[in-house]
Amino acid sequence: MAFSSIDPKEMHQLGYGVQNAGKGLADCAGRLRAILNEVETTHPGVAAIDRVAQWLTAQAPDIYRRRDLAYEAGNVDVDVFGNPVAGAVLPSGMTRINESRMIPAEVRTEAEQAAPLFEAAARGDAGAAEKLAAYKGRMSDPQFATALMERLGPQALATLPLVMGARVRKQLDAGRDSTQALRQRNRDVLSMLSTALAAATDPAKNAHVNRRFIEELKKQGRKEIPAPDMGGLANPGYWSLGQILASAPKAAYSEWFMSTIGQDMIRWDREYMKERRNRVWTLPRDTDLYDLPAPIDTRPFQGSSEIGTADPIAALMSLAGTSRERAQALIGNRDLLTYLMRDRRPQWAMGDRGESLGEAMEAAMKGADADSKRLAVMATHIVSDIVRPHLSMSDGNNDIELKDPSKLDELSGIRDNMGRILGEHSDDIVSTFYKNHQRRADDQLVAIVDGQPVARFTRADLDFVMLDVAADEKGYQAMLLGQIAHMRGKIDEALATGNKGMLGNVIANDSKVLGHLVEAHRQALVARGKEADAADEALRKLVQEGIGLVPIPFAQQVGKVGLKAADSIYENFVRGGYAKAGDWLVRQSGHAGGKTAKAFSEAASNKIAVEEMMKQMIESSAVAHGAYRRNDLKESFVIGDPPKVKPPHQMNIDEYDDFAHWIVENTTVPTRYADAQQGVGTGIDDFVTNMRAQSKENEKK
Repeated sequence: MAFSSIDPKEMHQLGYGVQNAGKGLADCAGRLRAILNEVETTHPGVAAIDRVAQWLTAQAPDIYRRRDLAYEAGNVDVDVFGNPVAGAVLPSGMTRINESRMIPAEVRTEAEQAAPLFEAAARGDAGAAEKLAAYKGRMSDPQFATALMERLGPQALATLPLVMGARVRKQLDAGRDSTQALRQRNRDVLSMLSTALAAATDPAKNAHVNRRFIEELKKQGRKEIPAPDMGGLANPGYWSLGQILASAPKAAYSEWFMSTIGQDMIRWDREYMKERRNRVWTLPRDTDLYDLPAPIDTRPFQGSSEIGTADPIAALMSLAGTSRERAQALIGNRDLLTYLMRDRRPQWAMGDRGESLGEAMEAAMKGADADSKRLAVMATHIVSDIVRPHLSMSDGNNDIELKDPSKLDELSGIRDNMGRILGEHSDDIVSTFYKNHQRRADDQLVAIVDGQPVARFTRADLDFVMLDVAADEKGYQAMLLGQIAHMRGKIDEALATGNKGMLGNVIANDSKVLGHLVEAHRQALVARGKEADAADEALRKLVQEGIGLVPIPFAQQVGKVGLKAADSIYENFVRGGYAKAGDWLVRQSGHAGGKTAKAFSEAASNKIAVEEMMKQMIESSAVAHGAYRRNDLKESFVIGDPPKVKPPHQMNIDEYDDFAHWIVENTTVPTRYADAQQGVGTGIDDFVTNMRAQSKENEKK
């Protein structure tokens, strides 16, 4: 990486002088050539003057580019001609620039050759599309991509998808059986454009577009651009950019792009809806004869394979969902997140019902870092505030009624993502139900405890979020498995280390949270007029297949490696996340064809199901760590020499029945089981109490 120091004002003057000198010499050569033509002679000096003129003219753009780099380094805004805007403060003296951002002339020549092919391919030139394919591998090269973007300019990005859409409309109107080939060719072209745009807007690369390009792209994004031969039909430039983004949903856009263009797209979307008095705008299908159809084969509707134009914001969210950094850069503040999750719900209902938003939220909020936790807490505030006004409970009835649940379902696509988000923060959620935080300011949503970030959720908000998320089976399952994994690891760790206080706290706190969760699931089903079994099927099957009996991997080594090393065993169990640990438990139990093949317990209600599962966990860990009397071990479930109790997940039905009788007199499991029963019941009662309190508040309004 090479640097140089220049004075941008002097560089501007130099560029101007070189440019004028080139023009002057070219004029001089032209006049001399005309004079010599009159006397029918030539002179090699004229050609030499021409070469010098061409060389000078060719140097001017690079001189101006160095000037622009210096202005950009000094945060000086310039107009389209490169002159500082009125009021700009110019740095005095020399400015250091990165010379590696200068693009070689041969690369710019390549980009000059490729740019017209994009325009021709958009108009339907199949030959141009074929020639363009030869440049596909160059699109991710930052130098080539930057030169291409500078040659095309933001206006082309706002125009080309419109040209393509107009051609698709003509083909549809002509009664063609299929637009598949045309749309595939369009996708190939737009995906190349998207790859180049991603590469050219990454400031971590040596070559990338400047701030002036970004600002001009914002301006073009807000303009209404007419589609050719469509009777005056026009779409905003950001509509076109959305189609480009949708063509390559895995393109690696930078956090800078997300925080500049991405956030500006969201703000434009909000302003656009406000100007239209919150009327949603359609995602035209091919049958919408007076609208511009999708230029590519996008399918933006939840649960449907029908082609329609891409929702620009949904396309943006899908890209953001490919990494935590991108997602946090895009939706990392309450203002935009509230708009997306609350105010934009009617628009989401027209398309994917927020599935793409859910992807971005999950990427931004599922991690163990402070920003992920802060955004996760923020999201629970927003969902809770949306759900609360829909609640009512009649006197003498503990079942919830939901007013207009279809409004809540407008954003049903984020529920499974929210379930996975909450599942990954199970440790903080358990802590919340003990601490009972009140809502904090945005800069206080995360605490640092023992050097680690801890999310400050609020108990009431979590209840309303659980109620909403549990309406989706995938969302409920994610929360449930995350909580099971948390509880399983903590119970085993407490018994392995002989920490009776920890064991009592885990049983009390985790059972309470599970009580809230299973009651939220039951209420969510009942409130939507669905039949809710006494124990929901997912939970009942997990219990019957013995998920609580599955031993923690390597936990039996605690006695060998010592108590100080025990922490690492349990950290490894959840290192990949609570969801991964929960899935592992499911695979090891009979539920997924693992070792346990018989039902160990029946569950007639949610409460009983949770109690039985916790009993399984205590039994399994007590046996794994020898927390039982060893006198005269001769029972059917005893193995080995010296004798020890067989792991419960390996027992058959008769052995387990014998074990259940024996355990009453030889372990403390029954006492812990009673604690679990109390905790689950308390959790269920607390959930109902919170719902009733909100119902009373709603009645006052």
